[in-house]
Amino acid sequence: MIAKILSFIILVPIAIILVVFCVANRELVPVSLDPIGTMPQFAFQAPLFILLMGSVILGIVLGGLGTWFTQAHYRRKSWKRKYEVERLRREAEEHKARARQLQEERDRAALAPPTGAGSTAIVTSRAA
Repeated sequence: MIAKILSFIILVPIAIILVVFCVANRELVPVSLDPIGTMPQFAFQAPLFILLMGSVILGIVLGGLGTWFTQAHYRRKSWKRKYEVERLRREAEEHKARARQLQEERDRAALAPPTGAGSTAIVTSRAA
């Protein structure tokens, strides 16, 4: 709840400032992509706020892509470790099931009546 109030307190003034900025900078400005020539070959006019907002959005997108590519090896390690943990968990469950099965077999063998001298020696050696 506090986070929502805090974000509201921060975002509302930023939104108001952004709207005022956009309304105040509606004039067309010339944009030329020819830094050397006196007669620009490629030039156009656009409102200043569109150019500035476009620059900010482009910067955010490029920064996000750069961060995403930079952190790719961390995501790859995380993915590998996740599947390794799942594999080890499956193996542990299989070993637990096998241990339960062996324990049940031992319990059945211990409860079974002895059938001969050889089996009695095995039972007594297990008890010792």
